[in-house]
Amino acid sequence: MPTSRLHALVHPGLLMPGLVLLFAALFLRSYTVPPAPDRRGGTAVSLAWPNRPFFGSPRADCLSFPADEPVIACLIGSVARARADGLPLMQFGFCGTCYALSQRIAGLGRDEAAIRARLDAIARFGW
Repeated sequence: MPTSRLHALVHPGLLMPGLVLLFAALFLRSYTVPPAPDRRGGTAVSLAWPNRPFFGSPRADCLSFPADEPVIACLIGSVARARADGLPLMQFGFCGTCYALSQRIAGLGRDEAAIRARLDAIARFGW
């Protein structure tokens, strides 16, 4: 009896758990807040609605604000929303790689000069 190539590659008992894990991964989100004199910083992983990238960051929410508006209220509000909207799973110390990755994801498809200027403004607040 001939078998399909898919059947030969994927064991039927692993297909359903794999699909469940893929579905759950859609709701897995993280955000990284850098350390500063007034906070410890860290990376949080939570289950939340997929309304931001996996390595979403508070900075990503605030990149599209006009240059003349202060960003600190946006940054604080974004972190508060990320904490309130998700079910926390894990909390880690600050992850520099996660921080850099979230910054690159936040800038995808946007004007690099404008993003750099906005990130510099955000960095002045320790974010």
